[in-house]
Amino acid sequence: MIRNKHFLSAFFCLYFCVAGLSQAVAQTETVVKGIRIENMGSGRIEKTFVQAYITLKPGAKLNRLAISNDIKALIASGRFSNVRVESEKTDDGVIVIYRLENKYRLIGPVNIRIIGKRRYKESKILDWLELEDGDLIDDQVLGLAAQRIEEEYRNSYFSDAEVKWQIQEKVRAEGTATVSIEVYEGKKARVQRVIFEGNTKLPEKDLRRYAKLFRWWNPFRVFRKRRYEQGELEVIRTGVKNGYRSTGFLDARVKYPEARLNEDDNLDIVVKVHEGVAYQFGKISLRGITLFPEGELLELLRPMKIRTGDVASEVIIGKAARALKNFYGHRGYVRTGVSPLRDPDEAAGTVDIEFLISEGRLTRIRNIRIRGNTRTRDKVVRRELLVAPGDVFDEVSIKQSERIIRNLGHFSDVRSYPVETGVDGEDDLIIELEEKSTGNFMMGIAFTSEEDLSGSIEITQGNFDLLGWPYITGGGQKLKLSAAVGEKTRKYQFIYTEPWFLNRPLSLGFELYRKEREYTDYEDKRTGGAVKLSKRLPGRGNRVSLRYELEESVISDVGDTNIYVYVDSSEENFSFEQDEDAVKSSLGMILDHNTYNHFLTPTKGNRLKFSANVSGGPLGFDTDIYELSLSAGHFSSPWLKHVFSARASYEVVEQYGDTDEVPFSEHLFAGGSRSVRGYRYRDLGPKVMRTTTGTDGIDVTTYKPVGGLTRALATAEYTIPLVKMVRFAAFYDIGNVWADAYDFEPDRIASGAGVGIRLDFPSFPIRFDWGWPIEKDDEHTREDKFTFWIGRDF
Repeated sequence: MIRNKHFLSAFFCLYFCVAGLSQAVAQTETVVKGIRIENMGSGRIEKTFVQAYITLKPGAKLNRLAISNDIKALIASGRFSNVRVESEKTDDGVIVIYRLENKYRLIGPVNIRIIGKRRYKESKILDWLELEDGDLIDDQVLGLAAQRIEEEYRNSYFSDAEVKWQIQEKVRAEGTATVSIEVYEGKKARVQRVIFEGNTKLPEKDLRRYAKLFRWWNPFRVFRKRRYEQGELEVIRTGVKNGYRSTGFLDARVKYPEARLNEDDNLDIVVKVHEGVAYQFGKISLRGITLFPEGELLELLRPMKIRTGDVASEVIIGKAARALKNFYGHRGYVRTGVSPLRDPDEAAGTVDIEFLISEGRLTRIRNIRIRGNTRTRDKVVRRELLVAPGDVFDEVSIKQSERIIRNLGHFSDVRSYPVETGVDGEDDLIIELEEKSTGNFMMGIAFTSEEDLSGSIEITQGNFDLLGWPYITGGGQKLKLSAAVGEKTRKYQFIYTEPWFLNRPLSLGFELYRKEREYTDYEDKRTGGAVKLSKRLPGRGNRVSLRYELEESVISDVGDTNIYVYVDSSEENFSFEQDEDAVKSSLGMILDHNTYNHFLTPTKGNRLKFSANVSGGPLGFDTDIYELSLSAGHFSSPWLKHVFSARASYEVVEQYGDTDEVPFSEHLFAGGSRSVRGYRYRDLGPKVMRTTTGTDGIDVTTYKPVGGLTRALATAEYTIPLVKMVRFAAFYDIGNVWADAYDFEPDRIASGAGVGIRLDFPSFPIRFDWGWPIEKDDEHTREDKFTFWIGRDF
């Protein structure tokens, strides 16, 4: 059954009508002497309605493009099922005839007949039809309605459901009709399993992996697909084919999967494969080289496992071809082509590969033209380019520039290509951009196991322009305004960053903030601002930053005025009655090497970060301390999108000069979701105690953590993807805090292990963890097995 009769008839009508007029149109002096409108179907054609859509007028020259547009406009009006245009020659011109066929107007209820077990009632079918008395109908309208009904049946596992319709004309002069619908439900059948046939050399487990099907041990397998769309079946076919060809089966063929009813009246998805021969590489050769020594190019291929005797992987062949093309492209030889030619020997199981190279010409960049940036200034794009006019047309650096521009976050698409200028050896470089929204307004409610319920609001603009008023976007600057208020915390923040200060690759940032946090025995309030200047260093992901910060910290509302003693030193007293009101002036330097491939949920890359911060002394104000920090991280994906990560950090804070001891507000703490899981938030490390005697004469000892001046932490985690944006995690954490600077006692390190779930939502990843203590730092540390966190966790 042809469901898109309306579309097909319109297409062929448009093609043949316009083609039939093309000869007349070719005569540029042909004049339209008149226009006629005729009815090919039922009902009445309203000529004034048609004339409103016709741009061709009597007296005008015959114009094929105008006629084509008229046909499209009349079809788009929704009134007509068919539109044809013909011409009738006269002595001094042509008469143009528009022939139209009205859609029918529905009268009365739709007659529905269901053949099967009547999964749904007639009233439900009517809802899916979306037709009412008086609506305009034709085969296209009913065909789309039938598709909706069949899709609903497929959602309920009636994969063979079919819908037929019939239009019965009632009164031709009025253009009215009734509709009958027949629904053939078929049998209800779910997809029970995916079966592979014809695989004798590769095991089924490998094929399931190539097809991205759940493995038997995956707990989410119980929620596996019970039906498959055509696109998903094609993904299975393509995945299996690519898997074969990546393991040397270059002739492997995979048929489109078919659904087969099994003995349980359910469906099996059957994937038939023809494996062919598993090839190894034979002779590797190059042809077409005139500009460079052949040995130099062969040496380029040596690390790629494309040597004689290696598995003849299609993936390796593709990588080798790209490497050869990039070799030329990096040196400015534009339009170089590399074609791998295969000469297989099935009997020997080998395939000779000859790379046919069509060498391009040495080309320089004449001009760089930016297109598509309606808001973003040209300079925001140009300053990120790794090439300039006059340079050789380095295709590798240009592709890298594309990635850099795309990572700015201002554009949804970035494309580049050369355009010939007519000057030998010079091309223009075109950078085509497609801008996207860079502003974001977020309101939400968040909860963590450590900070309870909080509401937040955030306004960000990633392409801000401070001096572009009244247009506030397009300058490439970043602006963030945020506020979060909860039961224990309140945080307000303003951040502004100019990534190219003074038109140099220097990032200048300003920050103002107010942070308030209520603890059990006191309230900590911090108000401050900071200026940060940073610069990229040579090499990938290297950056150095200087940060000056001025902060007032106030500890108030101290609720515990009792005298405590340190657990490990009963001679040293401690009191929470230490109201602070101090101003800290600090200058810090940060060296950062970061190659993570994603700023929220990385899967590969390394990071090494060192920071040194000095407060007071020549910088003035109340606090004379210095802080040192060293951290390292590693992410890798060993196979199948599994991710292994390992991170470690070491931090020290110590007083100097006129400050006798590090203020309590600067102490380091550990324990909880972002350090060592399985323990209560901030409960690891040095503790103080106090013993009291109750009215019953029994002594009760209270223990409280007070932090320290040295902190060491490390964690290892392994995650396994379950479904899209959901991962299972297993982790092991160690670490502690020590009372004195540079102190470290290996026998006082706490450890914990556990499992968790990762929800990789694009803007706010969520983490649930269940951790269990393995070895405590002391017997007084409290446990907290469940933790919850929103945001990145590294």
